[in-house]
Amino acid sequence: MKSATRDPATTPVIVGCCRTAIGRSHPERGVFRHVRGDELAAAVTKAVVESSGVDPDTIEDVVFGATQQRGEQGGNVARCAALMAGLPFAAAGTSINRLCGSSLQALAQACHAIAAGAENVQVVGGVEHMQHLPMDSAIDIHPQVFARSSRGMLSMGMTAEHLAAAHGISRQKQEAFALESHRRAAAATAAGLFADEIVPVFGHDEAGSLVEATRDQSIRPDTSLEAMAALEPAFLPRVGTVTAATSAPLSDGAAALLVMSAAEAERLGLAPLVRVIGTAVVGVPPAVMGTGPVPAVRKLLDRTGLTLADIDLVELNEAFAAQAIHCIETLGLDEQRVNVWGGSLAIGHPLGASGARITTTLVSAMRHGDARLGIATMCIGLGQGIAVACERME
Repeated sequence: MKSATRDPATTPVIVGCCRTAIGRSHPERGVFRHVRGDELAAAVTKAVVESSGVDPDTIEDVVFGATQQRGEQGGNVARCAALMAGLPFAAAGTSINRLCGSSLQALAQACHAIAAGAENVQVVGGVEHMQHLPMDSAIDIHPQVFARSSRGMLSMGMTAEHLAAAHGISRQKQEAFALESHRRAAAATAAGLFADEIVPVFGHDEAGSLVEATRDQSIRPDTSLEAMAALEPAFLPRVGTVTAATSAPLSDGAAALLVMSAAEAERLGLAPLVRVIGTAVVGVPPAVMGTGPVPAVRKLLDRTGLTLADIDLVELNEAFAAQAIHCIETLGLDEQRVNVWGGSLAIGHPLGASGARITTTLVSAMRHGDARLGIATMCIGLGQGIAVACERME
């Protein structure tokens, strides 16, 4: 993709992006508890097409990530969302599963198609309803997988505990990191910074009344270190350091982006927000799942000829505070450039939707802060990492 950026016909650009508010996965209090996952996917698909001004007849493919591809997210949720959103029958649809990195992989795959001169105008996104479709249900991993790791290390919470113990990341340090994530997200919400990216979707408040969901439900402006210190360890009773406060909350939500070549955007009279200049995926041992962004970012930088000094903003998905801290410290990232509007510890982590969500927020933050280069990166269950680099366009 490095060479493809020189040719507008094979240069992928993002011309629109949006997301739902991120709801809590809770059977009584979750704002989307009575809304299906495919409805959330259809809502952002419809919204990104309408807000971008693209002619729906030009859309060739809809590419959506989802980790639980069953139930209401089964039957190819991308195609279902396209039909529900009223897109032309000619717009195809495919669903992708790279676990937590599913929708960032969807973006990468769409960009690869454009760079190859294949499908051009595409809706890219992700969805996850973790309350309706829990991540640990209906899963039957073959015992041979455990020969390469262990059943315990395939728990992402245990890999976070492993990283914390191996690298001396104290509970206090994790909680301070989580508190700052909430502080930044609360400040961004209060300043209206998320308003342009959030698509209002009807849900229900805790009393059961119909409401428009326009604010992320898990952000806690009033949280404190004292409140976090009172929580019990979530994965290792008594001796663990990872708690609910330092783990991304189970979440429901969806996000979508409109991607096409720079040449097609010019032909359609659409103004690109950013160009995608590189992608990378890597595998790491499952026991150190959270380290995936480190080699993924390094591989991405090598492919694009960039250095970390060139990067203005980074969206690093916060699956766990220990994992995010380790990646920031190992890469040598400037914390003031990472997750500047808060991260998933506060906003939420709807698995298959999170890659598109962090990319949407990255694009918003880049344009708001006049940043030129940004990276979105994530760790992935079973030991992988993924990263995508974007450049802001005038």
